Amino acid sequence: MTSPNDDSLHSVWRQGGDALKPLPLAEIKSRARVFDRAIGKRNRREYFAAAFVTLIFGLYALILPDMLLKIGSLLVIAGGFVMVWQLSRRTSRPDPGAEAADVRAYYRARLVTEERMLARVGLWYIGPLIPGLALFMAGLAGQFDSALGFAAFAAIPALVILGIWLLNRHAADKLRQQIARLDNGAEGEWK
Repeated sequence: MTSPNDDSLHSVWRQGGDALKPLPLAEIKSRARVFDRAIGKRNRREYFAAAFVTLIFGLYALILPDMLLKIGSLLVIAGGFVMVWQLSRRTSRPDPGAEAADVRAYYRARLVTEERMLARVGLWYIGPLIPGLALFMAGLAGQFDSALGFAAFAAIPALVILGIWLLNRHAADKLRQQIARLDNGAEGEWK
């Protein structure tokens, strides 16, 4: 899971101080529309990934002989369901009525919701998958001739998980910068 608008966040980072100047109303409306589409696209991608994980680990639970692998697979599936439920519960949702009342407040609230979600991705996104993955990896440990071989194999998912966590923390930082930029604007300019 990554930020819903990685490209614009990257450009904010590259622009430096100028990127923190207040945004004009038309720019806020445009960014809110782009943000809506990006969040929807991200959520669809995450739901598809969860369905794929459910299919693969469901097959593992059926065909793999070791009980640790079966239980680990079922726990990964359960963790995926928790992750998808949390994503649907935590993600910001468009509200056209709220946008008409105060575009700045509407857009800011959506940014804050997404920032909080991304900043806590370790708890609700990665956390539910860890028990199943740990049990699954424990079931695979007997397949390796050496502890070093298993450690190298186990490092792959650990690095992927770390990368997901770091990318999402970085995206949350960029959203905090966008929120600060909105907060720096004059109140009367936004309505």
